[in-house]
Amino acid sequence: MKPPLIACVVFSDYPIKTMAYQRFLSGLGEKFVHSFRSIDLDFTELSRAKLVICDMNIMEDFEEGALSKLEKNFPAANILFLEEDHSDMRVKFSNHRDICRLGKLAEINVIHSTLKELLLQVSRKPKKNQRPRKERIEQP
Repeated sequence: MKPPLIACVVFSDYPIKTMAYQRFLSGLGEKFVHSFRSIDLDFTELSRAKLVICDMNIMEDFEEGALSKLEKNFPAANILFLEEDHSDMRVKFSNHRDICRLGKLAEINVIHSTLKELLLQVSRKPKKNQRPRKERIEQP
């Protein structure tokens, strides 16, 4: 039996955003929210996180590498990765988890509803005879 997914992890380089995410997640009943200002640390103890939020100032050229690092460090987590200068959402369904790439220009209610849905997806117990989802990407 797999150990339970235990925590939410927030990466943000703005303390006010970090506090807002922590408050929002605790309002949804999350008791363990860890926050960091860098993705270049050892996160072995948090590798079973259920949700990862990355809202950092990352140059567009480095966004793909940063997201790849988060996917590798948090293999079971749903991920919300906020990107610069657009408001579109791209979702990748992979390995029983969702990876959402959302532009920072999106409205706040879109960010909130996406976070709620990602937490709901993690909280649902998988069906016994569920077939593995093939990796696919949805675009608007």
